[in-house]
Amino acid sequence: MPKQERNINQQKSDAILKSATALFLKDGFEKTSMDAIAKKAGVTKQTIYSHYCSKDLLFTRMISDLCTRHVHSKAAPANAEKPFETLLYEVGMGLLTLITSPEGMAATRLVVAESARYPKIARLYYENGTQRIMQLLAAFLDEQNARGSVKIPDTESAASYFFAMLKGQYFLRMTLGVPPIPSKKEREAHVRETVEVFLHLYGGKKPLYTSSKL
Repeated sequence: MPKQERNINQQKSDAILKSATALFLKDGFEKTSMDAIAKKAGVTKQTIYSHYCSKDLLFTRMISDLCTRHVHSKAAPANAEKPFETLLYEVGMGLLTLITSPEGMAATRLVVAESARYPKIARLYYENGTQRIMQLLAAFLDEQNARGSVKIPDTESAASYFFAMLKGQYFLRMTLGVPPIPSKKEREAHVRETVEVFLHLYGGKKPLYTSSKL
């Protein structure tokens, strides 16, 4: 396939995904039709099916795209010489940015609202969102084990604990829309404290007295 044609196909694919994301987050999964996505993207429904074989796949790609956009580059830092504590903080900020972004929160609320009537999207969200994040975190910790930065026997379990601490009460408050919403400075402080607690659990640090309310 010529390069120009590949570029055009990629542009169409991106436009379809962008349009589907906007409609999913606005109208919900069940009410979003392939016809509406085609109209918003400015393509035919046949074109959509040539790129994405189903609405399920579009939803899956939306969740995967959100995760990859905010997390993947942080979970595989280019500067591997940074101290583990610094790298973990960067990973934590990437994750917190993802789950508290307008798109991230809208996706979570969408799934919470529709999962009882449409359980499939809950599974898609978990497998391509939460589970994907756990895999990226565990891979990052495996890499740090290989570097000798830490010695964590079960990186999957450690990744789960880190993510749970990172979310704290903040994520639930955001999901429910309960104020006050912490400032950027407070979020950064929360991530730093989460890293400190994690290092206490897995890095041999002395006991830490925490003050975060997140």
